[in-house]
Amino acid sequence: MSEQFFYAEFKLLPKAGVVTSSVSKAKEVVLEVPRKLIEDWKRENPERELTDQAIAADIARVVVTDAMSSFPDFSAYEVDVPAWLDERHPTMNARACDHHDNGIRAWVITSSDH
Repeated sequence: MSEQFFYAEFKLLPKAGVVTSSVSKAKEVVLEVPRKLIEDWKRENPERELTDQAIAADIARVVVTDAMSSFPDFSAYEVDVPAWLDERHPTMNARACDHHDNGIRAWVITSSDH
């Protein structure tokens, strides 16, 4: 992991009973979460004892939902638990982010990105 950022990858899974052919080509969302946000959260919530990754995951889920809101069939997905990446996902270096909020940048990865 970077000294400045957490990198998280959230897989998008079709909900049970959803016909996958009607689901968009979105497969995952990768995020860059500034460590400063986690430190700020900890200062604002000193009574809560959560790991840095748990805080980052909670903050990032909101951004995943916002990033996916432009896909009309987002409600057909479940967002899996994040996988933590040691370094930036290659898509982050290949193109501009799809969504940003409060310093968190998100890239929606589709089947055409692979």
